[in-house]
Amino acid sequence: MNLYDALLTVFAIGSLPKLVLDRWKKKKKRPTFSERLGFKIPDPKGMPVIWIHAVSVGETKAAEPLFQKLRILYPDSFFLITNGTATGHMEAKRSLAAAHAFAFMPLDFSWIQRRWAKALRPTHFILMESDFWYNQLCALKEQKTKLILVSGKLSERSAARFLRFSFFSKKLFGLFDVLCVQNEEHAARFSPFSTNIHVTGNLKLDTLPQKVDLAPVEALIQQRAITLASTHAPEEEELLKALKPLFPDLLIYLAPRHPERFDLVEKILISEQISYIRWSQISYRTGKETVILIDSMGQLPICYSLSKLAIVAGSYTDKVGGHNLLEPCLYGCPTLFGPHTYSQKEFSTKLLAAKAGLQVQLSDLEQTVRRLLENPAHLQEMSRSAATLISTNRGAADRTIAAVQQI
Repeated sequence: MNLYDALLTVFAIGSLPKLVLDRWKKKKKRPTFSERLGFKIPDPKGMPVIWIHAVSVGETKAAEPLFQKLRILYPDSFFLITNGTATGHMEAKRSLAAAHAFAFMPLDFSWIQRRWAKALRPTHFILMESDFWYNQLCALKEQKTKLILVSGKLSERSAARFLRFSFFSKKLFGLFDVLCVQNEEHAARFSPFSTNIHVTGNLKLDTLPQKVDLAPVEALIQQRAITLASTHAPEEEELLKALKPLFPDLLIYLAPRHPERFDLVEKILISEQISYIRWSQISYRTGKETVILIDSMGQLPICYSLSKLAIVAGSYTDKVGGHNLLEPCLYGCPTLFGPHTYSQKEFSTKLLAAKAGLQVQLSDLEQTVRRLLENPAHLQEMSRSAATLISTNRGAADRTIAAVQQI
């Protein structure tokens, strides 16, 4: 066992109590330990393998436009999708359903990664955005796999950490055949460790809207509604209190970010004495509910299609830094967001510049929502701006494909 494996073992053992607590007390779904040990390796049946790894939901959704283009370019390849989270795994089976196999990323022990690399011998390993594992990259490199980072990003904090260990970082990023990054800012952060960097854009901008069937919820179409998307604690409680003066004339679709929090958010609604119904029970709706609690994954496209506005959460807590602020724009839905967008700096800038969204403090939220809802012409103009913003920023998938084909 090398030093890296030893350190990883210590970390894994130290994490066990938290994993057990999350699964038992918080009902948090995670890959099982046996799944992460990678005992079961997908069988490509002799086909050349293209392995795409996306950690969680956002990265998995962003992989779709690239995945579709790769399927056309390499029709005889076996596509393997791996994820690091249970929600990402669920999203992969939905949005990348045409792939041949789905699995959780095995732990980065050298003996596990070498076994996977030898069994699969991928022609390409495509990593979405981040999640760099040294043993994995080395094992794949031994099999002459082309290593490609796409829609790459590196936070200021992570870049500083990598700079402290520049000798290791240069070895790590030097393993990649090409680094396709989101913008010049991220390119500058990668530049101390590699020279093979291409600015190809953010693949999330190439995501296409899902087809939405509104027929089953036709009764909801005429209601004045907004979506609270991807909420975290304590955002549900704070946002609902801020918007309470607008009740009961406003219908709210409340979509917590993580499935294990559905029941907890329901308890908040009960304690605040807010009338609600769960999405899974929508057929029993009376029409008097103020909140529809979205208790299943993959429903946001319907919510955005039914809403006048979307408030993208994760931006009202400094622990998260925001989620994909442009996703509502795919459905012509203007976006409001909070003060904490350090994970979404590029998208928040684009939204504000295009006048397709607004950054709003919690204290101003009720007044802002009321003003917008009372001005349909302004909302319609924001909706048009949202559609234009998406259409004029596409092209990252084509630029990424061009960079990949160069190697």
